[in-house]
Amino acid sequence: MPLYGSLDITQSPARLPTLANLDTEAWTLPKAEMMQLLIEVPRTTTEALLPKAMHPALPSYVILAVTKYPESPVGPFNLAVLRLGSRAGVHPRGFLLGAVASSSAAAEALRTRWGFPIDVGEVKFVRRHDRIIGTAKKDGKTILDCALVDPQPVAGNDVQYINWVTAANAPLDGQTQPMLIQVDPKYTFYKSERGKPQVSAFDAAAWHAPNVTLADPIIGTCCTVDTDLPRIRFVMDPLKPVFQGTRRIRESRADE
Repeated sequence: MPLYGSLDITQSPARLPTLANLDTEAWTLPKAEMMQLLIEVPRTTTEALLPKAMHPALPSYVILAVTKYPESPVGPFNLAVLRLGSRAGVHPRGFLLGAVASSSAAAEALRTRWGFPIDVGEVKFVRRHDRIIGTAKKDGKTILDCALVDPQPVAGNDVQYINWVTAANAPLDGQTQPMLIQVDPKYTFYKSERGKPQVSAFDAAAWHAPNVTLADPIIGTCCTVDTDLPRIRFVMDPLKPVFQGTRRIRESRADE
């Protein structure tokens, strides 16, 4: 029997971000610097965080990512996110648990256009000779301090970024309702590095993941990429397996 998550997002819709529509315009985000750390976590600490429509990853892991966006439609900003490794059917996905943006304009757009569960805070991305450091503060408190230690060059095709899934309220068929939204950026790689993940501070509760405890590091990467936040193509019923509950909103990225 396949394993599924146990979270029913329909029970607390007021806690979810709300989208005005499912027809948001895409953002182009050139020359982003994206550090991503994969950390194994005990599956018992994540069972209640994954929606019923999705499958847990085995072994369980989270993705800590800190990104510097030098250009966007709302100006430059930094973004820190926590995603839970999972699957939608057979496809690997990262379910977004929490996010912090350095810009209130960016946070508002990410919340209302793509359904990010996001706060405004202080997010820094710092490159040093022996490591790349990402930090996030919320209400003056450090909730993340992490690094990619001893980064070494690798080819861009050695790096794989999986698509995101967010949980939000959005209008569909004349009714605003909780749903899962696929966010599937594309990437053009300019520089790619791989190294050892290091996490000095992690406040799980501040990331809406109160029971998560970090265990063994898996891999860390940092890449300079041209990327985007695309128009929404797929949404999913949060209570049905994705092969039954996926709805196509537009045919392809060419519709952008």
